[in-house]
Amino acid sequence: MNGNGEILIVDDTVASLDLLAELLVQAGYEVRLAPNGHMALRSANECPPELILLDVRMPGIDGFEVCRQLKAAEKTRDIPVIFLSAINEMTDKVKGFLLGAVDYIAKPYQVEEVLARVHTHIELRRLRFDLEKRVGERTEQLNQSETRLRDSHKRLRDLTAFLQTVREDERAAIARELHDELGQALTALRIDLGWLRNKCVGLGANVVDRVAAAHELTKRTIDALHRISEGLRPGMLDVLGLAAAIEHHMDEFRERSGIECALTMNRDEFDLDNRLATTIFRVVQEATTNILRHAGASHVAVRLSETKAHICLDIEDDGCGFNASAHNNKYGLLGMQERINMSGGEIRIDSQPGAGVRIHVKLPVQRENRS
Repeated sequence: MNGNGEILIVDDTVASLDLLAELLVQAGYEVRLAPNGHMALRSANECPPELILLDVRMPGIDGFEVCRQLKAAEKTRDIPVIFLSAINEMTDKVKGFLLGAVDYIAKPYQVEEVLARVHTHIELRRLRFDLEKRVGERTEQLNQSETRLRDSHKRLRDLTAFLQTVREDERAAIARELHDELGQALTALRIDLGWLRNKCVGLGANVVDRVAAAHELTKRTIDALHRISEGLRPGMLDVLGLAAAIEHHMDEFRERSGIECALTMNRDEFDLDNRLATTIFRVVQEATTNILRHAGASHVAVRLSETKAHICLDIEDDGCGFNASAHNNKYGLLGMQERINMSGGEIRIDSQPGAGVRIHVKLPVQRENRS
């Protein structure tokens, strides 16, 4: 911005033009002159000034029409306009303000008044532009920060998804090792102990009892190994599919907990992407674990239903419940929510103290790619 400011003076009276020009030049302003409305519009459009002093009464296009056209054009609409008039009519002032003028100076001019009003409106315009610039810069900074945060969030989600996949693969590998290596070795040991127990009948009760105890311990160890292996990665999920894996899990949960369970599925099997099937099974597994540990429930209902576009999972219990809004930072709930979010789904947890818990999950269906 140039010096104290650049001002366009529009007046068809030469003496008035010269008077204002001399006054403002002496005050340090740059001045351009226009003797009529047409020249004023052309000058303002070619090089917009910081302020326009505009006479109301002019032949041809009067000041009101010039102001209207200035405010209608994008290039000049923000230039502050001060009307000049020898007529001190309230209706003229109101009309001028309605057209977008910022002030009114009456003729004959008072030097101090003219300079004060001109200085005030140029400073206001500069302050507004400075504020808009700062707001724009700040908005750009915020947009950049939001973009970086969004990118960081996406990278974090991608990393979480990768780690989740790695963990599931590692669980599957450990489960296979336990089943194929340790499980088979223990089974062979159990068979040998059974054979040895039969051969030790004549060696005394003490020997027979010790061998029988070792045989029973091996059996319990095999059962525990089977439970651990299934917890790491249910073999049924890979071999028989999601429906069979959930049904088997709920049967074991019922037997282990003594809690009555109702399982409803609208498919004999669900043709799902392996990752999505794992997600659903893990949510059922986590939910039932939480019920067993915290709910004190006597009944659990699990419903799994598939449509063309979505698969929905509902898990309800009649346990003690909790304040859902106050427990949204529990690790079990966060784990379920993160799994669902990574799969592009939605999860809603409804609960109140004494009213049980209802978990509703909705996931987009992803089909296995078949060649």
